[in-house]
Amino acid sequence: MEYLKEELFPSVEDFYSTRMKTMDQMIHDKKLATRYLDILKQASSLHVKGDFLEHGVTMCCANPIGGILITGINPSDNPKAPKGCYYTFEETMLNPKGYWRNKKKQIVGDDPMLIQNTAYLDLFPYSESSQKMFFSEIENKDNKNEFQVKVLEITLEEIEYLSPKLIISANKQTSYYWGIKEDCTWLGYNLIEVEESHKPECLKGKDIRLYRIEGETGFKEAKDRIGQDRFPNSINGRSNLLGSYFIDYALYDNRHVQKYPSRILNPAIVMELYKFVTR
Repeated sequence: MEYLKEELFPSVEDFYSTRMKTMDQMIHDKKLATRYLDILKQASSLHVKGDFLEHGVTMCCANPIGGILITGINPSDNPKAPKGCYYTFEETMLNPKGYWRNKKKQIVGDDPMLIQNTAYLDLFPYSESSQKMFFSEIENKDNKNEFQVKVLEITLEEIEYLSPKLIISANKQTSYYWGIKEDCTWLGYNLIEVEESHKPECLKGKDIRLYRIEGETGFKEAKDRIGQDRFPNSINGRSNLLGSYFIDYALYDNRHVQKYPSRILNPAIVMELYKFVTR
């Protein structure tokens, strides 16, 4: 991938030129996209191969700070944007299709306050329609998880920058990277499940797990360790997410709404949760 050049891919400046966003937002997202693209340039040395390497970066931009963060794994390949693209969460809610339909229905609805205070972040902003294929491309015995570590170090910094009060894991795999399993630290957050008696009323009787981020897991001698001692956007080197809340939640499609009613979020629940975490 030595030939990979940034000019082959869509420009963040062009994206922002048609939107009423701030220069600071544009500069931040430009730096972020460039860092993610730089990882693709290292593909050969990281022993990573796959079609996604030619798809550039597909990334949600102009994310709000200090609100709700929805996390996914990676975007699906879009034939209309073969070299990647940029978008805002608000835009996806105006015309929700496919992947976004249930996110709107189950999380923000038409509430402008929820929409405007929700950020979206794929842990790996590289397009591949099959997650099974994507993981087969980034997980192999040769790279020793180096590719995942390098990408997640950037993603971790962005999460700290966004400083969300409520995180909703929109994919089972994202929960894994957040550290739901004690033997897999990855992003390095210490998640403590909130007891039923301390949950807000909107979750009482629901089969929805709520966690509070009580600290960082610290260094661990494991292959899945990333830069857990470095929080460059935080105060005194401590995570900005201490005291934030996390929902281990795989967004179920319409087939599961009737089968698992106690596991389904809705905008009214999310609004009550948002008030609970920002009180």
